[in-house]
Amino acid sequence: MIIGIETVALHFLLARWSIVAAWILTALSVYTAIQVFGFAKSLSKRPISINKDSLTLKYGILNEVEIPFSDIDKVELSRKSLEKNELTKTLSPLGELESHNVIIHLKKENELVGLYGMKKRFNLLGLHIDEPKEFNERMKVE
Repeated sequence: MIIGIETVALHFLLARWSIVAAWILTALSVYTAIQVFGFAKSLSKRPISINKDSLTLKYGILNEVEIPFSDIDKVELSRKSLEKNELTKTLSPLGELESHNVIIHLKKENELVGLYGMKKRFNLLGLHIDEPKEFNERMKVE
């Protein structure tokens, strides 16, 4: 909604200066709105899943990783700040802007695959789970 209001206001402001620039900005804003809507929609369509031999974590189309249970050292329910190093990542690409309530410690490094196939190595991953206690119980059973 904010993108729409901003687009209309900037369109009229820019139209005083240049009608071509106003329409270019409007087209870019509409394209951006479609992209944001697509990213938001993908969050609910690609859920986290616990498989037979692995844990599949997905953050819409922005990040995903499949972690074999044999690589998981421990699952910690915590909101504490993550240590700052290059092998500590969050499932959310927003990093510290989005809180986490689960921290997964790995025995060895794994790869988080992001948008456009960008890969990031990690051995500690913070993520937000809607039902963290139920998730922790299911991880102990597996």
